Amino acid sequence: MGEMKIRVLELYSGIGGMHYAAKLANVGAEIIFSVDINTAANEVYRHNFNGTNQQARNIESLSAKEINKLKPDVIMMSPPCQPFTRVGLKLDLKDARCSSFLHLLDVLPQLETVSFVLMENVVGFETSEMRNAFTKALKGCGFYFREFLLSPVSLQIPNSRNRYYLIAKKFMNFPFGSETDIMTTLPGTGCDIYVSAQETILESYLEKNLGDEDLTRYLLPDKTLMKYWRILDVRQTSDTSSCCFTKAYTHYAEGTGSVLQHCSNEPFHTKFAEFEKDGDIAHLKTLQLRYFTPREIANLLGFPAQFSFPDTISLRARYRLLGNSLNVFVVSRLLKLLLE
Repeated sequence: MGEMKIRVLELYSGIGGMHYAAKLANVGAEIIFSVDINTAANEVYRHNFNGTNQQARNIESLSAKEINKLKPDVIMMSPPCQPFTRVGLKLDLKDARCSSFLHLLDVLPQLETVSFVLMENVVGFETSEMRNAFTKALKGCGFYFREFLLSPVSLQIPNSRNRYYLIAKKFMNFPFGSETDIMTTLPGTGCDIYVSAQETILESYLEKNLGDEDLTRYLLPDKTLMKYWRILDVRQTSDTSSCCFTKAYTHYAEGTGSVLQHCSNEPFHTKFAEFEKDGDIAHLKTLQLRYFTPREIANLLGFPAQFSFPDTISLRARYRLLGNSLNVFVVSRLLKLLLE
């Protein structure tokens, strides 16, 4: 008999960020069942985890009875975030997109084997009605919980993606923090993370051999440069930070993610100043401003080298799916914290 595996039910599984986090945490966790309603996300998930029982289901169709049959120890989930984002209208509990999550709160008291919960959501969830309903349901079932607002930057990863996380365990309190305050750092970090200086700069997350053909595909179009040059968040390969990539990256210019100066030996401020003087786009074009590729964003989100997209998924869809995904590094640290 091998060591007992920790059984994980993965809900709102997306492209598999939580599955990769469970692997990376290396705590003997095994995904026994995975559910999402998004067709494209499911296609990517199955392409990478063809051995996992992954189903396209509405979570409201999962009964307590069916979940109990699976005997999960852990539920990992990243419920749809529209109701709680600054972009989505703050409808909260009345929003139909909340109904699957509310269904989970209803079945929670009937789940016989679940002792651990890990949940990821957007910033703003912590002040929502939904959060109050969630923590009340957890407490009612004998869970202790801790809440976090964390960005990968706190793990020295050069990308900001501030997110809300909750971890909960049954009948056993945590040896750190309290239920009344939200933590913004992981306990124990600072001493046990040895990140090489190399890993803190963007360069180590970039594709090494981007050919000319590929480069052309990712360069910002002239009309985007002309229209939006003032609001672009330009990063260089030696930078130690980048803005959060959203699902609208490459589709909208403002606030959707950083762009990269591919030609690194030109100071871009000088070129921007020259362009401002005479309006000649040639100044900007020497910088070779380009979008981060889906692979590079996946790298910053902590997806391992073996992760890939099936050819059927368009470039636009890849950006959208990554924008909706989570940071594998951060989630794996939280899962470790929860289970150890």
